[in-house]
Amino acid sequence: MALSLPPELQQFADRQIASGKYTSLDEIFLAGLQALAEREQIYQGRFEALRSEVLLGADEAERGELLDAASEINAIRQRLRNRHPEQ
Repeated sequence: MALSLPPELQQFADRQIASGKYTSLDEIFLAGLQALAEREQIYQGRFEALRSEVLLGADEAERGELLDAASEINAIRQRLRNRHPEQ
């Protein structure tokens, strides 16, 4: 595989190989692809969790289980003030 890297990435790869962490550019690419796959898996998991929360909220709203926005905002502000009191 012929690949041309920008100079800063080539220098980074060279430093990684020189350090002994990797033995070749192929190993560096494999590690990078594995990290990308892991990041995508985490992203997908977070997306699915968020989607479930949105659907749950929509179901609650349809049943009329709504909260008063002003009260909730005030409660959030109070919790933040309790966590980070001004000195």
